[in-house]
Amino acid sequence: MPRDLLIVVTGASGHVGGLVAAELAHRGIPFRAVTTHPERLPDLGGADVAVGGYAEPDTLMKALEPGDRVFMVSMHAPPERRLELHRAFVDVAVRRRVGRVVYLSFVGAGPDASFVHARSHGATETMLAESGLPFTAVRNGMYADEIASWFDPDGRITGPGGDGRISLSYRPELAAAIVALLTDEAYDDRQVVNVTGPESFSLAQLAAVASEVTGDAYRYAPLDREEWIDYRKGVGRPDWSIEAGISYYDGVRSGEADVVTNDYRALTGNEPLTIREVVALHRAEMPLSSGAAARPG
Repeated sequence: MPRDLLIVVTGASGHVGGLVAAELAHRGIPFRAVTTHPERLPDLGGADVAVGGYAEPDTLMKALEPGDRVFMVSMHAPPERRLELHRAFVDVAVRRRVGRVVYLSFVGAGPDASFVHARSHGATETMLAESGLPFTAVRNGMYADEIASWFDPDGRITGPGGDGRISLSYRPELAAAIVALLTDEAYDDRQVVNVTGPESFSLAQLAAVASEVTGDAYRYAPLDREEWIDYRKGVGRPDWSIEAGISYYDGVRSGEADVVTNDYRALTGNEPLTIREVVALHRAEMPLSSGAAARPG
């Protein structure tokens, strides 16, 4: 079939990429979905599908064309591996002379961040800047739709974040903002946007909201740093994930996660959900709800 697509979505069978692809399909906007797992794709309204990924640059060479506006999903991997994969994508994007990259980053991205993933996101933003590719970094916080995972099976938040405040990002809202950046050239002057909820809160306040909305007894009961690391090892988390988790809480204590902007409203014209509304939407998934699966907090 003739290729006249201008928008490309990588990671189209993943969480954020899948939502971006679904939103484009819902709007009837032609695009190409790039995925390593085409069998996981839902009906995308006739979108072109390319099988490929960052670990196989030759597949990206076939998926990208000059002038494309590309959503660059970030890889869920240890920082060193993430940067290798991101470098592979950027190198192909330069060779294929894509028109614009919209990159999924993280709030506070930069070399001095406590959170190791924020540092690798900052390194990727630098990589993009040095490549000469036009790009926008979309920085989000931890995902609000995973609100239940903040609590252990006993309803505790155990992370040692002290009194630091956090903001969260709701994936459907993040996807809507990304679609706006991909489809509207009026936003091309924005090199960084932060897509967050409308408020920040301490972990104790998050537990209090969960209790008020659900009627169950959630609480903030932080472990100390070494206790939390040992606890995560005990539930089988890999070392790189534990390092990322504890460095996130280090950043919470130092204020790095306290980011709230109006960028979502500016890009979409919509109001973001409050944390109270998010908890209400995901109430059935909360660990103290009847039938909820047990999970580590």
